[in-house]
Amino acid sequence: MILFRYLAKEVGTTLIALTSILILIFMSNQMILYLNGAANGRIPGGLVLKLMMLELPNLLCLLLPLGFYFSILVAYGRLYADSEMVVLQACGYSSGRLMMHTFWMALTVAALITVMLSYNPEISLQRNKILQATGLQTLIQTVIPGRFRAVMNDQYVFYVESMNSKHTQAQGVFVAKRADRAGHSAWDVLVARHAEAKKDPHTGEEYLILTDGENYKGQPGRADYQIATFRRYEARLPHQTIQAKKDIRMLPFGQLLPWNNSDPEKAAELQWRISIPLMVFCLTILGVPLSRVNPRSGKYAKLLPGVVLAFLYADFMFVARGWVATNKIPVWLGMWWLHALVILLGLGLLWRQRASGS
Repeated sequence: MILFRYLAKEVGTTLIALTSILILIFMSNQMILYLNGAANGRIPGGLVLKLMMLELPNLLCLLLPLGFYFSILVAYGRLYADSEMVVLQACGYSSGRLMMHTFWMALTVAALITVMLSYNPEISLQRNKILQATGLQTLIQTVIPGRFRAVMNDQYVFYVESMNSKHTQAQGVFVAKRADRAGHSAWDVLVARHAEAKKDPHTGEEYLILTDGENYKGQPGRADYQIATFRRYEARLPHQTIQAKKDIRMLPFGQLLPWNNSDPEKAAELQWRISIPLMVFCLTILGVPLSRVNPRSGKYAKLLPGVVLAFLYADFMFVARGWVATNKIPVWLGMWWLHALVILLGLGLLWRQRASGS
């Protein structure tokens, strides 16, 4: 038990450090995508941080197996390089016990991943609701000062010269609405010096208050425009909806079971959810023999090939998932062949080390 706690401490400390680094890298990449969407007006800037936090559990499920595998390579590699593992083996600590203790650690990590996966459908549902949230505030937050913004299939065009930091007040406002009359294309144009977004506390309706402006109505190319000036104008505009892609991750586990459906996409999602915890054990079988290094070679001697194998494994999991979803391979074969290959590779390395007596 003392040896197990010592090994668990070494692996756990390394796991936290490496997983934190991986999360930082992948979250930075995801943030760039969201910020790009916010800069292009597809996503309100105020939603970026909330969407990032909702992506974190799903990202953790993907990175924890890799982080655990890398922590085995680094922690055990250091023990071999410092000859600590050699001393333990001389005292009767066999490679079989090392594998068993590592499997107990893997079981803990896999259980944590399984718990997070059980909450992923609800998290994905909340993310989808946020992206599909309607309201004038959402529309206004996607308007970038100094740039024209067309929405609702180009039925509305917005332009503001400047806005406050909360995107609730604007100066130099231009709002154009397409309004077909008698089969001819016509436009209603509102131009105002100031605008403010308000929400009725009783009805929940959101509307735009324009002050000190003009209203132009007419058809392009004709001179018979109707022009009216106003000191205050309240406009209730159609609610803008951010389109969210259909996300199969929102489906609960029970709806993915094979006797509830014959959809290959659902079969691929089911196998994916099972494969992520299974990946922890497969990488454990591969990582324990790969972590054994010669003290003269250094503790990172096998880190590079180990990293390459792990990323190949992860990449082919995405590929295999796509093959199942598109019916390129049978559902019964699915993603299981990939896990079997990794297990066979790990067992082959273990057998080779035992045969060589090292």
